[in-house]
Amino acid sequence: MLEPYEIICFDAGGTLFRPYPSVGEVYSRVADRHGCKAEAQVLEAKFRDLWHRRDVRSRMTDNADEKIEKEWWRALVAEVFQDFSGLRDFDVFFQELYTEFAGPDCWRLFPETLDVLETLKRRGKALGVISNWDSRLFALCEGLKIDHHFDFILASAVFGASKPGPRIFEEALRRAGVRPEQAVHVGDSLEDDIHGARAAGMRAIWIDRHQRRQADPQAFHEVTIIQDLRELLDF
Repeated sequence: MLEPYEIICFDAGGTLFRPYPSVGEVYSRVADRHGCKAEAQVLEAKFRDLWHRRDVRSRMTDNADEKIEKEWWRALVAEVFQDFSGLRDFDVFFQELYTEFAGPDCWRLFPETLDVLETLKRRGKALGVISNWDSRLFALCEGLKIDHHFDFILASAVFGASKPGPRIFEEALRRAGVRPEQAVHVGDSLEDDIHGARAAGMRAIWIDRHQRRQADPQAFHEVTIIQDLRELLDF
Protein backbone atom coordinates (compact mmCIF):
# COMPACT_ATOMS: atom_id res chain seq x y z
CA MET A 1 0.00 0.00 0.00
CA LEU A 2 2.89 2.41 0.61
CA GLU A 3 4.51 1.86 -2.79
CA PRO A 4 2.62 4.65 -4.63
CA TYR A 5 3.42 7.19 -1.92
CA GLU A 6 6.44 9.46 -2.09
CA ILE A 7 6.33 10.76 1.47
CA ILE A 8 5.12 9.48 4.82
CA CYS A 9 4.39 12.11 7.46
CA PHE A 10 4.03 11.44 11.16
CA ASP A 11 2.44 13.11 14.13
CA ALA A 12 4.90 13.41 17.03
CA GLY A 13 3.61 12.70 20.55
CA GLY A 14 1.66 9.46 20.85
CA THR A 15 2.89 8.36 17.43
CA LEU A 16 6.69 8.48 17.46
CA PHE A 17 7.32 8.96 21.17
CA ARG A 18 5.48 9.08 24.50
CA PRO A 19 5.79 10.82 27.87
CA TYR A 20 8.11 9.06 30.32
CA PRO A 21 7.39 7.52 32.72
CA SER A 22 3.94 9.06 32.26
CA VAL A 23 2.28 12.46 32.22
CA GLY A 24 0.87 11.77 35.68
CA GLU A 25 4.29 10.89 37.10
CA VAL A 26 5.86 14.09 35.80
CA TYR A 27 2.92 16.23 36.93
CA SER A 28 3.03 14.66 40.40
CA ARG A 29 6.79 15.08 40.76
CA VAL A 30 6.80 18.74 39.76
CA ALA A 31 3.64 19.52 41.77
CA ASP A 32 5.25 18.05 44.87
CA ARG A 33 8.09 20.56 44.56
CA HIS A 34 5.47 23.32 44.58
CA GLY A 35 3.52 22.17 47.63
CA CYS A 36 0.83 20.00 46.06
CA LYS A 37 0.53 16.30 46.89
CA ALA A 38 -1.31 14.42 44.17
CA GLU A 39 -1.10 10.77 43.16
CA ALA A 40 0.38 10.15 39.74
CA GLN A 41 -2.32 7.63 38.82
CA VAL A 42 -5.10 10.11 39.62
CA LEU A 43 -3.43 12.87 37.62
CA GLU A 44 -2.84 10.49 34.72
CA ALA A 45 -6.50 9.46 34.62
CA LYS A 46 -7.62 13.09 34.76
CA PHE A 47 -5.21 14.08 32.01
CA ARG A 48 -6.24 11.21 29.72
CA ASP A 49 -9.91 12.00 30.15
CA LEU A 50 -9.37 15.66 29.27
CA TRP A 51 -7.03 14.77 26.41
CA HIS A 52 -9.50 12.36 24.81
CA ARG A 53 -12.26 14.93 25.08
CA ARG A 54 -9.87 17.41 23.47
CA ASP A 55 -9.53 15.02 20.51
CA VAL A 56 -13.26 15.37 19.93
CA ARG A 57 -13.52 19.12 20.45
CA SER A 58 -10.12 19.90 18.89
CA ARG A 59 -8.87 23.45 18.39
CA MET A 60 -10.78 23.64 15.09
CA THR A 61 -8.61 26.56 14.06
CA ASP A 62 -6.03 27.12 11.39
CA ASN A 63 -4.13 29.66 13.49
CA ALA A 64 -1.28 28.97 15.90
CA ASP A 65 1.66 30.63 17.53
CA GLU A 66 3.83 30.11 20.61
CA LYS A 67 1.50 32.13 22.85
CA ILE A 68 -1.64 30.29 21.71
CA GLU A 69 0.00 26.87 22.17
CA LYS A 70 1.32 27.73 25.64
CA GLU A 71 -2.01 29.15 26.78
CA TRP A 72 -3.76 26.03 25.49
CA TRP A 73 -1.47 23.87 27.63
CA ARG A 74 -1.84 26.18 30.63
CA ALA A 75 -5.63 25.84 30.45
CA LEU A 76 -5.38 22.05 30.22
CA VAL A 77 -3.00 21.78 33.20
CA ALA A 78 -5.20 24.13 35.22
CA GLU A 79 -8.18 21.86 34.55
CA VAL A 80 -6.19 18.78 35.59
CA PHE A 81 -5.31 20.41 38.93
CA GLN A 82 -8.58 22.23 39.61
CA ASP A 83 -9.59 19.72 42.33
CA PHE A 84 -6.20 19.75 44.06
CA SER A 85 -4.93 22.27 46.59
CA GLY A 86 -1.50 23.24 47.81
CA LEU A 87 0.13 24.80 44.76
CA ARG A 88 1.84 27.92 46.07
CA ASP A 89 1.92 29.72 42.73
CA PHE A 90 0.27 28.09 39.72
CA ASP A 91 2.10 30.23 37.16
CA VAL A 92 5.52 29.35 38.60
CA PHE A 93 4.52 25.70 38.78
CA PHE A 94 3.23 25.66 35.21
CA GLN A 95 6.38 27.32 33.84
CA GLU A 96 8.57 24.66 35.48
CA LEU A 97 6.30 21.91 34.17
CA TYR A 98 6.35 23.42 30.69
CA THR A 99 10.16 23.55 30.77
CA GLU A 100 10.35 19.98 32.10
CA PHE A 101 8.57 18.62 29.04
CA ALA A 102 10.94 20.47 26.73
CA GLY A 103 13.75 17.97 27.41
CA PRO A 104 14.19 14.39 26.19
CA ASP A 105 14.32 12.98 29.74
CA CYS A 106 10.51 13.23 29.94
CA TRP A 107 10.02 11.31 26.68
CA ARG A 108 10.82 7.91 25.23
CA LEU A 109 10.62 6.66 21.66
CA PHE A 110 8.23 3.81 21.10
CA PRO A 111 10.28 0.60 20.75
CA GLU A 112 9.74 0.30 17.00
CA THR A 113 10.17 3.97 16.03
CA LEU A 114 13.84 4.00 15.03
CA ASP A 115 13.70 0.73 13.11
CA VAL A 116 10.64 1.86 11.14
CA LEU A 117 12.12 5.25 10.27
CA GLU A 118 15.41 3.68 9.16
CA THR A 119 13.64 1.04 7.07
CA LEU A 120 11.40 3.56 5.33
CA LYS A 121 14.42 5.73 4.50
CA ARG A 122 16.21 2.69 3.04
CA ARG A 123 13.16 2.11 0.87
CA GLY A 124 13.58 5.59 -0.55
CA LYS A 125 10.67 7.28 1.20
CA ALA A 126 10.80 10.93 2.19
CA LEU A 127 9.72 11.45 5.81
CA GLY A 128 8.20 14.42 7.61
CA VAL A 129 6.66 15.45 10.92
CA ILE A 130 3.40 17.42 11.15
CA SER A 131 2.65 18.22 14.77
CA ASN A 132 0.57 20.58 16.88
CA TRP A 133 3.57 21.59 18.99
CA ASP A 134 5.68 24.62 19.75
CA SER A 135 9.35 25.37 19.10
CA ARG A 136 10.39 22.85 21.77
CA LEU A 137 9.73 20.11 19.21
CA PHE A 138 12.95 20.69 17.27
CA ALA A 139 15.28 20.31 20.25
CA LEU A 140 13.20 17.39 21.51
CA CYS A 141 13.56 15.48 18.23
CA GLU A 142 17.27 16.23 18.28
CA GLY A 143 17.55 15.03 21.88
CA LEU A 144 15.75 11.80 20.98
CA LYS A 145 18.12 11.43 18.01
CA ILE A 146 15.44 11.19 15.32
CA ASP A 147 15.66 14.63 13.73
CA HIS A 148 18.09 13.51 10.99
CA HIS A 149 15.56 11.00 9.64
CA PHE A 150 13.16 13.71 8.54
CA ASP A 151 13.21 15.89 5.46
CA PHE A 152 11.27 18.49 7.44
CA ILE A 153 9.62 19.00 10.83
CA LEU A 154 6.53 21.22 10.96
CA ALA A 155 5.55 22.54 14.40
CA SER A 156 2.23 24.36 14.33
CA ALA A 157 3.22 27.21 16.64
CA VAL A 158 6.28 28.00 14.52
CA PHE A 159 4.61 27.58 11.13
CA GLY A 160 1.53 29.52 12.19
CA ALA A 161 -1.22 26.98 11.48
CA SER A 162 -2.40 23.90 13.32
CA LYS A 163 -4.09 20.60 12.56
CA PRO A 164 -6.82 19.81 11.58
CA GLY A 165 -6.74 22.95 9.44
CA PRO A 166 -5.46 22.42 5.88
CA ARG A 167 -2.59 24.93 5.76
CA ILE A 168 -0.05 22.87 7.71
CA PHE A 169 -0.75 19.78 5.58
CA GLU A 170 -0.51 21.85 2.41
CA GLU A 171 2.85 23.17 3.57
CA ALA A 172 4.08 19.61 4.07
CA LEU A 173 3.05 18.77 0.51
CA ARG A 174 4.78 21.90 -0.77
CA ARG A 175 8.02 21.07 1.03
CA ALA A 176 7.93 17.50 -0.22
CA GLY A 177 7.09 18.60 -3.75
CA VAL A 178 4.31 16.03 -4.10
CA ARG A 179 0.59 15.94 -4.83
CA PRO A 180 -1.84 15.06 -2.00
CA GLU A 181 -2.47 11.58 -3.41
CA GLN A 182 1.27 10.85 -3.15
CA ALA A 183 1.37 11.46 0.60
CA VAL A 184 0.42 9.51 3.73
CA HIS A 185 -0.02 10.91 7.21
CA VAL A 186 0.12 8.71 10.33
CA GLY A 187 -1.17 9.94 13.68
CA ASP A 188 -3.05 9.08 16.86
CA SER A 189 -5.71 11.82 16.81
CA LEU A 190 -8.86 11.12 14.81
CA GLU A 191 -9.71 14.80 14.52
CA ASP A 192 -6.29 16.42 14.05
CA ASP A 193 -4.54 13.69 12.08
CA ILE A 194 -7.10 11.55 10.29
CA HIS A 195 -9.82 14.07 9.49
CA GLY A 196 -7.27 16.82 8.90
CA ALA A 197 -5.10 14.83 6.49
CA ARG A 198 -8.11 13.48 4.59
CA ALA A 199 -9.51 16.98 4.15
CA ALA A 200 -6.19 17.96 2.57
CA GLY A 201 -6.45 15.03 0.14
CA MET A 202 -3.79 12.86 1.82
CA ARG A 203 -4.09 9.21 2.78
CA ALA A 204 -4.47 8.91 6.56
CA ILE A 205 -3.58 6.03 8.89
CA TRP A 206 -4.71 6.05 12.53
CA ILE A 207 -2.34 4.51 15.08
CA ASP A 208 -4.60 3.26 17.86
CA ARG A 209 -2.12 2.14 20.52
CA HIS A 210 -4.79 2.10 23.25
CA GLN A 211 -7.44 0.22 21.23
CA ARG A 212 -9.90 3.08 21.41
CA ARG A 213 -11.77 1.63 18.44
CA GLN A 214 -13.09 -1.16 20.68
CA ALA A 215 -15.44 1.37 22.29
CA ASP A 216 -17.30 1.82 18.99
CA PRO A 217 -15.97 -0.42 16.19
CA GLN A 218 -18.62 0.69 13.68
CA ALA A 219 -17.46 4.29 13.91
CA PHE A 220 -14.06 3.37 12.48
CA HIS A 221 -14.98 0.92 9.73
CA GLU A 222 -13.65 3.23 6.99
CA VAL A 223 -10.45 4.16 8.86
CA THR A 224 -7.16 2.38 8.20
CA ILE A 225 -5.95 1.40 11.68
CA ILE A 226 -2.64 0.11 13.01
CA GLN A 227 -1.50 -0.54 16.58
CA ASP A 228 2.24 -0.44 15.95
CA LEU A 229 4.32 1.47 13.41
CA ARG A 230 5.89 -1.79 12.26
CA GLU A 231 2.61 -2.58 10.53
CA LEU A 232 3.49 0.15 8.02
CA LEU A 233 6.35 -2.00 6.76
CA ASP A 234 3.98 -4.83 5.83
CA PHE A 235 1.79 -2.68 3.59
